[in-house]
Amino acid sequence: MTDTLVLSVRIDTVLTDVRVFPLLDITRAQLERAAGAPITSVERVDGGLTNTIHKVTLEDGDVLGIKHYAGGKEWFETELTTLTLLHGTVPVPEIVNVDLERLVIAYRWIDGITLHELRKRGNHDAFASLAEPLGRALAWISHTDATSPFELTHILEHSYRQLTTGRARLRLGAALADALLKSMEAAEPQMAFGAVCLSHGDLGHRNVIVHQAGGRWRINGIIDWETTTTSSPLADVGSLFRYSQRYDGDFVVAFERGYRDAGGELPDDWLLTARLLDATWLVDMLDDEGDHPQVFEDCVRLVATLVADVH
Repeated sequence: MTDTLVLSVRIDTVLTDVRVFPLLDITRAQLERAAGAPITSVERVDGGLTNTIHKVTLEDGDVLGIKHYAGGKEWFETELTTLTLLHGTVPVPEIVNVDLERLVIAYRWIDGITLHELRKRGNHDAFASLAEPLGRALAWISHTDATSPFELTHILEHSYRQLTTGRARLRLGAALADALLKSMEAAEPQMAFGAVCLSHGDLGHRNVIVHQAGGRWRINGIIDWETTTTSSPLADVGSLFRYSQRYDGDFVVAFERGYRDAGGELPDDWLLTARLLDATWLVDMLDDEGDHPQVFEDCVRLVATLVADVH
């Protein structure tokens, strides 16, 4: 996997609706084989930016999502393992059928809309009501043991080199790069907080499915686990709060309450610490050798906002 591809995968929470891979041409027969049953209707899902997803209805009325993994075997195996691991603990898609040869997973369809769609509707009360459930969900994820080693020191040292001599420094400018470097170095002890755990790897608004029932909004699913990794429990928190201006003080307080109520632990000044940890991703993007001007501009704005909030 090239560095450019890694950058593209991560832009879901940073830029817009850029597809990483072209949509695959999937036939009805292929979908029926993946579903393991005859289907009566097919709808291609536009939300996925990396894989090709269809919503299908079976003859018995069941509704499935069928995902073909354009990203290859590694992404397929990562999501398959993670969904199996988290089933019953975190609201993830329930696997119905798997095609190991063709890299396809069929799962029960999750009703609702993305948190991104809900926020864009401008319904502040609905969005705010999900703060505590989001906190609980991230705490549940943080309870899942790490599946591979994680070296924070290595990641930070890599970011520091990029901020000192890399393309990231050129794109940020010396003053902003030095300010971020200083802030990250000061926060190192807090970044190391907590036991290493499973991490979604790209926890943004597009990967949270919410649904209204009985007048209340709830989290119906957290999706797209193909870039799952091992990290600090603060990694997913930082990813969620990457665009800090989307959240007011009440939302942050409610999120923290939900996180702690679910048994999660947070350090002092947890929000800025998590955002500084997430900045390692932004720096990595800014150091990419490709030409992604919109992505770079957005990353620079995010870093500038973060540095201003720290100081």
